[in-house]
Amino acid sequence: MEYTEDEILDIVTRWENTGLLYGLPLHEKQELAPIFDNVSRMSLSLTDKNKISMTTLEKLSDTMFPICRRLYRRVGFDFDIEKMLESLIKEIENQDLSGVTDDNKSTIVNFCINFADSYEDEVISKKQFSDKEYTERVDKALGILRQILLNKEMVSFVDRTNSDWKVMLSDAKKSPKQTRYWNQNVSKEFLTAILSDTNKGI
Repeated sequence: MEYTEDEILDIVTRWENTGLLYGLPLHEKQELAPIFDNVSRMSLSLTDKNKISMTTLEKLSDTMFPICRRLYRRVGFDFDIEKMLESLIKEIENQDLSGVTDDNKSTIVNFCINFADSYEDEVISKKQFSDKEYTERVDKALGILRQILLNKEMVSFVDRTNSDWKVMLSDAKKSPKQTRYWNQNVSKEFLTAILSDTNKGI
């Protein structure tokens, strides 16, 4: 489903008020909020059609949002929401999600983590890197990190819009020590972004 910018803003604002988008950067809120909207609409539709019991609905309400958030952080927004909801309902219908586990996490928290980390569907499978692609990506990232960290000029950012990532330099001038420190911070940001994107293709 396609949304206009105004619709996305409305959806993000609505879900931000619930606290479910807390701590995410804006671009991730804009991708995750519509997922929350869709999964919420689908679960209400199942309830209206009496396809799930009230007990299942309660369990669904407790689990579907944290699972969507964790799954989104793992694979991005490209997963089959309908299939995920179908699998989740099958999993929770006969589960007792009350209590605390050995690691002092609630049963619900453990369930959500395990479900989100192991869930697969056809959409996710198509996106995954092969071993060769993964190795090439890691080698490429390490090469860029080296360029940033050993650069005598201040690095502004890494342009990743094309397949050949490009280290962009800043016009600003600082002392060698300041430049080194600056470039270390840029390298951290680059590595965080790359790992996030790469995890979504694992």
